[in-house]
Amino acid sequence: MRAVSFKAARLGTGDWLIGTGSVLLLVVLFAVPWFEYRPQYRTFAAMLGQSVSANGWQSFEVVGPLALLVCVAGIAICWLGATRRSPALPVVITTLLIPFSLALVVALVVRVLLDQPSVHLVQAHGANVLEARPGAYVGLALSIVILAGNLLALRREGVSPEDSPAVIETLRVGRPRQPAAP
Repeated sequence: MRAVSFKAARLGTGDWLIGTGSVLLLVVLFAVPWFEYRPQYRTFAAMLGQSVSANGWQSFEVVGPLALLVCVAGIAICWLGATRRSPALPVVITTLLIPFSLALVVALVVRVLLDQPSVHLVQAHGANVLEARPGAYVGLALSIVILAGNLLALRREGVSPEDSPAVIETLRVGRPRQPAAP
């Protein structure tokens, strides 16, 4: 069995954006609070100033698993791009990842940025408040980085010079060669 050789020189800017963004989004998804729920008026918890925060995985029923899928695929793209001589498999996964990362960006924009006016309406009427924390904005920014890395990675073509064959076998098209005269 052949040993896997990890060569960072095989990775382009898009691959680095995908890999780094995926690892960071994976950390932010589970370790950083994205939303905070605060009871407002006339409750004992509100008088104590208590709040409950939730990370990205706990906050979303659909977006959490979608973000996890994008992160795992992004890490796989980076790993395969650095360990394979041929870019075929990373390009296929990158192509398949683009719709998922675009869906993640759209879902996070809707949830984090566009859903906020309803929070202010709820707050004005004295009900409970759900506020976006900085982790939600960081998660949105990282998902945009992953999408940009996907688009950038597909623009890069070819095989790195160190992985290309030294001699390319060619075939002559047309008349066959005449045998040498005796």
